[in-house]
Amino acid sequence: MKLVIVESPSKTATIKQYLGKEFVVDASKGHIRDIKNEGIDNLGLDFNNNLKPIYEIIPTQYNTIKKLKQEASEASLIYLATDPDREGEAISWHLSEILKGTNAKIKRIEFNEITKSAVTNAIDNPRDINYDLVSSQETRKIIDRIIGYKLSKFVKKTVGGNAAGRVQSVVLKLIIKRDDEVNSYIPKKYYEIDATLSDSTKLKLYNKEKKQVLQIQSLEEAKDIYSKLTDKFIVIDVTTTSKKELSQPPFKTPSLQTAAFNKFNMSVSRLMSIAQELYEGINVNGNHIPFITYMRTDSTRLSDEFKYKLKNHILTEYGEEYFLGYAREEKTKSTDQLGHEAIRPVDLSMTPEKAKEILSKDQYNIYTLIYERTLASMMKDALYKVTTTSYINGGYLFKESFEELVFDGFKKAQTKKEKEKQPIIHELNKTYNSSNIEIIDKETEGPKRYTEGSLVKEMETSGIGRPSTYASTIKLLKDHGYIKIEKKEVVPTDDGRRVSKVLDENYNMIIDVDYTARMEDTLDDIASGKTSEEDIVNHFYKGFTKIMENVDKNFKPLETGEVCPICGSPLVYKGSKNGTFIGCNNYPTCTFTKSLPKEEPKELPHIECPMCHEGHLVERKFKGKKFYGCSNYPTCGFTTSSLYKIKKIK
Repeated sequence: MKLVIVESPSKTATIKQYLGKEFVVDASKGHIRDIKNEGIDNLGLDFNNNLKPIYEIIPTQYNTIKKLKQEASEASLIYLATDPDREGEAISWHLSEILKGTNAKIKRIEFNEITKSAVTNAIDNPRDINYDLVSSQETRKIIDRIIGYKLSKFVKKTVGGNAAGRVQSVVLKLIIKRDDEVNSYIPKKYYEIDATLSDSTKLKLYNKEKKQVLQIQSLEEAKDIYSKLTDKFIVIDVTTTSKKELSQPPFKTPSLQTAAFNKFNMSVSRLMSIAQELYEGINVNGNHIPFITYMRTDSTRLSDEFKYKLKNHILTEYGEEYFLGYAREEKTKSTDQLGHEAIRPVDLSMTPEKAKEILSKDQYNIYTLIYERTLASMMKDALYKVTTTSYINGGYLFKESFEELVFDGFKKAQTKKEKEKQPIIHELNKTYNSSNIEIIDKETEGPKRYTEGSLVKEMETSGIGRPSTYASTIKLLKDHGYIKIEKKEVVPTDDGRRVSKVLDENYNMIIDVDYTARMEDTLDDIASGKTSEEDIVNHFYKGFTKIMENVDKNFKPLETGEVCPICGSPLVYKGSKNGTFIGCNNYPTCTFTKSLPKEEPKELPHIECPMCHEGHLVERKFKGKKFYGCSNYPTCGFTTSSLYKIKKIK
């Protein structure tokens, strides 16, 4: 008997179906071991052995391990088929450590799609566990644990915060910086002059020298120009140029997360949940249908085999004039992703039209997005003819441009076709009457707050975290009550600002974008075998210990900006097991304290309570954490941490 161990139980039946009777397929259900909470500061690290982690079986996994050990004892060969990334490699290593007492040989296999050919090919080409990848994951775990434990303890004690971490605290800092830029931006007023011709053509007043729309700085100047205009516009020039809309590489995790948010307003955590479902596949009448390849990747590479299939598909469905001749790709520097493909459809014959009959609305939307983007990566650009018409009126230049699609290129494969507009052709030297001329009030636009989509893009650009961490990082910040989503924008809370400020004032060399990005590069170096886990962990801990000692000596509490009504000393934020409060900096000489101003609960009258159906939901906080409860409390005691769950109930 041969044993195959995957991570998710939902994969087991399908893979068993592919492999036959001699195979038993079971699941680890994710991680089976974690670092113990024991020893110095409960870090679970062996300080006498290069800070090596001390592992224990996760209590909820005892029965899983018992079953896997029994199956392993009867097997001649064990295939570890956990997910094809660093985390999956680490899970395989933990499994090998637990099961190495058996007589079975242990091999590692991986596949990027759950298809018969991919699974059987993996079985035919097993390998050993990549210990460099394991070391990279373990190093991340150790460093994140040290920073997380130490800084979480620090923020709880100083400002009553919930937690802090290497990546999440840097992302919070970025969010606050952008929010401050938005709040401090002072827009400047300016004016434009627009005209509408009697045939509804829209014109704009242009700056002749700069060849752009004229921004008039004062209303008086705008009125002066307006007074010199007539209702006659004479065509003085008609030019045509061409413009390309470039096809894009296939999706990687960050670009898919950004696109799903921009197109469907879908949170990154929801997107990853749907992508997981599409990867693991859907059961239809007893048949398992996988839709996409592995969804955690920062590679846009397509395999040679798939490129051959994609080429034939494009030639057959759209013709040679649509085939680009190669696949658009981006370079990746992440070592553990070099063997990965982009996120792509498993089967090109499963078109979005066919998939629509099988998938939910959200699943269909994401599958269509992935399918069309994959086709676009090997299809030609769309080509537009741009006609720009220039007019003169009272000595002033007006222009209008019209774009006409002349070759649809990759857009040919899109489900929703672009509506073609009929051009209105104006002839040179002819005069056209206007139906309206108006002065338009404008303001300069400042920076925009992050959305979840643009935040993911910023994290990727800045080198903070890895694709697999983006969704969980944003979710952590939400769960800790450090950020909230308002009108699609990511907004820091007061709790988030306090935590970020006290960290920035004391640990700014750790909570730093460049430092965090360099750490990711270091983890890549471990994964590629260029440096060792022991060297990095020991070097980090020595430096971090010195920083903590310096903070202990020089710490200054975070001031509120108020003074104590009893002794006149500054009031500062303090932390306790019940959260944040305000106290006198002259403690213990002065024991004055007061509570933080209470935040009014946020009413959500449009969301009915799914339990009593009489009240509506109210957003509340307890110990800094956000939850949703019924407005009829205490008559109705319904609570939940997720609005998404509410929508599913309704």
